[in-house]
Amino acid sequence: MSSPKWLTFLSDYGFEDAFLGVCKGVIARTAPQVQVLDVLHLVNAQDVEQGAAVLASAVPYLPVPAVHLALVDPFRASPVRGVAVRTADGSTFVAPDNGLTSQAWEVAGGATAAHVLDNPALWNPMPARTFRGRDVFSPVAARLADGLPIDEVGSQIEVDDLERIALRLPTIDDDHVHGEVVMVDHFGNLTLNLHRADLEAAGVQLGDVVELRCGGKSMTVPFTLTYGEVPRGRVAVCEDSFRTVTIAVNQGSAAAALRARRGDPLVLARVHQDVAAIATPTYDAKPSLSPS
Repeated sequence: MSSPKWLTFLSDYGFEDAFLGVCKGVIARTAPQVQVLDVLHLVNAQDVEQGAAVLASAVPYLPVPAVHLALVDPFRASPVRGVAVRTADGSTFVAPDNGLTSQAWEVAGGATAAHVLDNPALWNPMPARTFRGRDVFSPVAARLADGLPIDEVGSQIEVDDLERIALRLPTIDDDHVHGEVVMVDHFGNLTLNLHRADLEAAGVQLGDVVELRCGGKSMTVPFTLTYGEVPRGRVAVCEDSFRTVTIAVNQGSAAAALRARRGDPLVLARVHQDVAAIATPTYDAKPSLSPS
């Protein structure tokens, strides 16, 4: 038996309109045997950076090899070119050349080849300028997932000429770490651009108390394995299921509690352990079923 042919799909199309269904219909008509795996279709409208972060975090758990179709494409008078990028693990990313898949390439071993989607024979007839997802990206991605060689999609370009979104790394300054919120999930958890090693470099160990400064607020909170280790309604700094540092509220929303959004800066600072008590505010937040 041949191995499954996988096409993963991430977009900002949402579910209120027919955009997503139409693209999946084009994929099914073009390559009926290809299996489509939906990653996320609720990326904030035209938010390329959010889409890039989500895709990069998801790639380690997606089939290998696969074709990864990613469509977050802010409209411009002169649309950015579409590209197919092959990575070291044998996967191919199909997306606008706006950096959307650039962080995910690195997770997949790095980009090894790239081609512009400039072969109109693979597109839907008479493509619309405002719906390239349906008329260009979806049929090309479907054909690639069905075995089309990447060099048939169009002109080859240098990998170094592709657009990239640089990761904004945290800054460690003695006993505190400057970071930012890179993602706010459905449950209101705040994913940060740092890992446990960054906190440890500032002298913060698991189980310590840290000072959290965000949006003009300052509070002391515990650094725990999961938010389930603090009482309901309390804020915790912990690791999420992707091993990144997250701010969460047990059965509540950290985004609401801190009035924080993606891109907001914050500081986590070591608190000397002679502090007698943890002064952590309690918030009257609606219960959630956030995954640990």
